[in-house]
Amino acid sequence: MNLLHLDHAGKTARVGFTAVPDERPKLKITQKTSTGVVSRQRVMNGVALVDPAALTAAAVREGDPELATALAGRRLDVELTAAWFDPAAPEPKPIGDFKELDVVCAPDGTEKERRSHVTRVPNFNGLHPVKIGRRFPVADALAGFVFRSCYQLLHEDSLTMEFLHGLAKELHDKQEAAFLGAGPKGNLPLVVREKGSPWRAFLFGEVRGDEYKLVVMLSDQELKLPAEGGAK
Repeated sequence: MNLLHLDHAGKTARVGFTAVPDERPKLKITQKTSTGVVSRQRVMNGVALVDPAALTAAAVREGDPELATALAGRRLDVELTAAWFDPAAPEPKPIGDFKELDVVCAPDGTEKERRSHVTRVPNFNGLHPVKIGRRFPVADALAGFVFRSCYQLLHEDSLTMEFLHGLAKELHDKQEAAFLGAGPKGNLPLVVREKGSPWRAFLFGEVRGDEYKLVVMLSDQELKLPAEGGAK
């Protein structure tokens, strides 16, 4: 289970941070035959590396240059990695001196800008705790954003339970949601996995007696009404 470093009311704690389990977990299906359990294997597909520009009709009539029948079905015991090749090079060789770019497009599909790709690292359990920011009505959050995934905060001892229960009760009693921000100033989006996307994070709380629920919901899209007089 991952941990989230959380700051609330001048106190900080590292609490459990895990994906919310499915209400109905997927059934685990095991495939079997009369000889035993079926398992997955990596095998070669028997397709040869052929330069389409050098492929002639005569070669296709006389044989199958695009097939490598001797290799078809051969088991692969090593992990393969993807590589980039220059199609204009006389001999195909992997290239590594390239730059990754992010292409930003407008809603109509036209290109707006190109910028260097940023490789992000998780920032929810670092030196600087995740801070609780502005609060606003839960209804506004649910009607104003598209949520892609959610995580649950969990306690591991009585102290963190008291810490989280108090926070959940505050949000529940006022029917509020709160922004969560990472970084030294608590104003950065949340990154929850290696090389992942930045997310706008919201915290929702609910209590029922001694039980509580704190859910972090992640969004990358805000719902807005079209401009007055715009296209219908």
